Amino acid sequence: MNSKLRAALLMNAARASLETFTKLCKDYGPEALSDGGEKLWQELGLRSSTQARLDELLRQRDWPERELERAEKFGARFLSVDDAEYPQRLKDTAQPPIGLYVKGPADLSAPSVAVVGTRRCSPYGKSVAEGVGRALASAGFPLISGGARGIDAAGHRGCLSRGGVTVAIFGTGIDRTYPMEHRELFHQIAEQGALVSEYPIGVSGDPWHFPERNRLIVGIASRTVVVESPDDGGAMITARLALDIGREVWCVPGHITETVCCGTNHLIRDGAQPLVDIEEFIQCISGHYGQLMLDLSPQEENSPKPAAPELTTDEKLLLALLQRQGSVTMDDLLAESGLSFPVLQTCLMTLSANGLAISSGPGRFSASA
Repeated sequence: MNSKLRAALLMNAARASLETFTKLCKDYGPEALSDGGEKLWQELGLRSSTQARLDELLRQRDWPERELERAEKFGARFLSVDDAEYPQRLKDTAQPPIGLYVKGPADLSAPSVAVVGTRRCSPYGKSVAEGVGRALASAGFPLISGGARGIDAAGHRGCLSRGGVTVAIFGTGIDRTYPMEHRELFHQIAEQGALVSEYPIGVSGDPWHFPERNRLIVGIASRTVVVESPDDGGAMITARLALDIGREVWCVPGHITETVCCGTNHLIRDGAQPLVDIEEFIQCISGHYGQLMLDLSPQEENSPKPAAPELTTDEKLLLALLQRQGSVTMDDLLAESGLSFPVLQTCLMTLSANGLAISSGPGRFSASA
């Protein structure tokens, strides 16, 4: 095993940040992790809990080798951030993990849709989630979710029923089945899509793991659909994370008197796209409009430049802000422009489609050169 993979396994298990791992490899070399001791850990700025976990793992001299053996025995592989299969969209978020454990053939870099919501969903919510899952499978979009009861499971099952690709992101080690009644569901997902976790083999589901894993759902998916969620639901964390990095959020409207729908209704009020027709939603994300948020990367140098587009007053205002201020967050653009979120998002997509704006980091945008 090479020293960089060994360091990636150890630091990922110890919950170190990707930034710290990169600093280790660049400034000290990955082989220094095993011998640097407390002095190196302090220079890297590791938290005390991370240092304690590293110390524990390093005392087991062959832990990385045995960890890979455990993963392979389960039929999984470990993708470090340097691996070609590691999804680029996840790298573009604020806190990508150093590595991922993956079981299944799914391409995690393919344009995909997260479908999330409450565990205690209504029959209506379950029906909608299954319908969205079936439609995504028919359209060729992988479905990303958390494998939980309720909306997550309904979305997974709907997608599988049409032979689609679906990915379950775990808040436990990839070998743990939680909840237990989803054993067969997870087996099907691993066959047609993938099971994914950032946690080492055998790790149980501590309560804070599930909100933490939500950033992976958002990071891997191109856009997010919230079917049903109360105001304090975990799906709301997922939606807010998606909005923070400038990715589309769609919400299914619900009864205003039902607590289970309060969160989704409030997200629509705050600027999320309302999903009122599944076929229309699929057409939207499959066509020109839907592709705008999938790839905001800079244009190739030698690609032909389109003719100067006719811009609206709002689009001209937004372009001027980007040209003047450089790399700007969505929040800053909202404050500076005075535009509503839906209008801002539409203008930004138009500018991106015409090569006038590009993504310049997680949730940040700038004018193209």
